[in-house]
Amino acid sequence: MDSEIRSGGAEAGMHKSEIAWASHQLVERGFVVLDGVPAATMHEARQSVLDNAHLLRNTRPNPSSGHLAGFHRYPSLEHLHSLVSSNPVVLDVLKEASGCSLMRSIGLSDITVNRSQHWHVDLLRGKYQPYLQPETCWGPDGGGVYKVLLYLQPGATLRVLPGAHKKPRELDNDRKSEPDSADDSVGVDVTAGGIVLMDLRLPHRGSSEAELANPDFARTPKILISTVLGGVGKPLTDAMEKGNFERLLDWDALHGSCASPKLASQTEPIELAARY
Repeated sequence: MDSEIRSGGAEAGMHKSEIAWASHQLVERGFVVLDGVPAATMHEARQSVLDNAHLLRNTRPNPSSGHLAGFHRYPSLEHLHSLVSSNPVVLDVLKEASGCSLMRSIGLSDITVNRSQHWHVDLLRGKYQPYLQPETCWGPDGGGVYKVLLYLQPGATLRVLPGAHKKPRELDNDRKSEPDSADDSVGVDVTAGGIVLMDLRLPHRGSSEAELANPDFARTPKILISTVLGGVGKPLTDAMEKGNFERLLDWDALHGSCASPKLASQTEPIELAARY
């Protein structure tokens, strides 16, 4: 059965007991949902992304799909990074979950628009997996690195494998992250402006290419903003940062000449009632 895990508002603040509960969910299930940012902040963030859509690159078959890796490097978008990197409640939950007194960014930030995503984990994979060792990821001091994902519209297509972040897996092929059975996964509902915290080791998937082929997405795009924060002193934090540096250079070289996403001009207020 699909389920939603939700705690108190990340913007308004949370009681210590709520932070403890949210961090426990993150440790045991690998994810938790926070209420996130106010509607006004969310709408401003959407507009900032749309105003800078020329910086994104089309890396999927869908012409309205866009992606910008390392968006925090661009002055016109840098202010959006603080929405996911500097939220006090997010930091409190992550510090509690990781057992670290400080969290820090590792330079792995993304803005995606109408971008499909099959089953995967957010650890370094493929040619970058040599940066990671099983002990670093799943040993006694393993883990402690998390994705902070901000939804700029309601979301209902994220699916995860609760608790699977604790199980070591090979990182050479994303098929190793697929569930053995569809019943193993749960859906995660997110309100507009909501924040999802996910352990980097948690298998998950987003929208499919078929779902995003709907032409309505060119007018009301699905926009996600994310960054990765790691506990200071955690071996995985340092390893992910080193590997991501190479990965980001490769992304720039591979996609720098790609076209920008083809999005419809926004001539009217964006309707955000639908969940997708």
